[in-house]
Amino acid sequence: MSTESFTSALSAAGFSTIAYFLVGCSVWLWYPLFGKYLIKDLMLSGETLGIIMTAYNLSFAISALPAGRLSDRFGRRRVMTLGLILMGLSAIIMAYTKDPIILSIACLIYGTGYGSFIVAVTAYTVEKGGVKRTGTVYGVALSGGLLGNVIGSFMGGSVKQLFGSEALFLLSSLISFSAIIPTIILKGDKSKTSSEESSLSVKTLLVKDRNFRYLSIGLIFHAMGYFMLFPFISVHASDLGLSDYGIGIVNSTWILSMVFTTVFWGILIDKFGGREILIWHLITSFPSWIIYVYSWDFAIIILSAVIMGIVSSMDMPARRKLLAEIAKGREVGAIIGSLDLVTNVVSIPGPMIAGILYNYVKVSGIFWIGSLINMIGVIFLLKVKS
Repeated sequence: MSTESFTSALSAAGFSTIAYFLVGCSVWLWYPLFGKYLIKDLMLSGETLGIIMTAYNLSFAISALPAGRLSDRFGRRRVMTLGLILMGLSAIIMAYTKDPIILSIACLIYGTGYGSFIVAVTAYTVEKGGVKRTGTVYGVALSGGLLGNVIGSFMGGSVKQLFGSEALFLLSSLISFSAIIPTIILKGDKSKTSSEESSLSVKTLLVKDRNFRYLSIGLIFHAMGYFMLFPFISVHASDLGLSDYGIGIVNSTWILSMVFTTVFWGILIDKFGGREILIWHLITSFPSWIIYVYSWDFAIIILSAVIMGIVSSMDMPARRKLLAEIAKGREVGAIIGSLDLVTNVVSIPGPMIAGILYNYVKVSGIFWIGSLINMIGVIFLLKVKS
């Protein structure tokens, strides 16, 4: 890609990149440490961890389609702003409670807010890029969010270790509210949905659109595997003797690796198509996760985090490119929301299953099971026509 084209893509992403950056920082202050916080700090059971994480994932998933449709009808900025307000308020609740029921409610609210923001900002950047530049423009915006993830995860370990969990959640809340500023000044955000387009249903897409159907099924298996093992990434690092600060470094390394490779994958995706890159992402996720769970010291776990980052950065630009092609003139917010709803809702049992398995198998066993489930998705992605 030429310098002029890349500059154009950066301009198209605009203030959405800044908002994405702040949200990434806000979420990743606490999210990577949440599994350890629940099990090691609050001494909750694996089943309770599964319930709380399921509440978060359920609300994130269910909010996707309504948020997509609302953003199509009323504009991306309004839905993004609503999501940020919900995130900020729920983080305050999380700061002042250790009760698992209230934590579950707070996670429901947070997941709804985060899901609404993600769907709306994704629809905004995909529209700005158009089918030809979706991978690059979305990759630029996503890189901003990933950079926020890096800073958030790095700061999270330090803030928690120095000031405690309460300060961690309050800082997350403050950053979420600050993201409203770049959100309200986004340019070119127009609502333009007709009544026919806004009635587009998940059932219609699954039944009549072959590519959407197989893409959804493939990503369900991928998400199921990922959701099973994600809470135990920090648990494995803790088992190796790493402090919260050390876990923050591991998470920062993982996401920083994604920052440096996401735009690269976006450019390749725009040139060669999203299907092949997405299939390769699922295949390489298997060894990257297994290498991580068998890391035995700080140096090896850092190296494995770099590998996971390179592999992870293929995912979102590839699937958004495919969705832009599937949309074919229909409102992209509803299409994105439909995919996120289907994949996330069906894969919600992942954390619950992993929480139960934690009582019977080692962390490595959870990683193996999650990785094998992920590989089933490759079979269905191969049926997607480029």
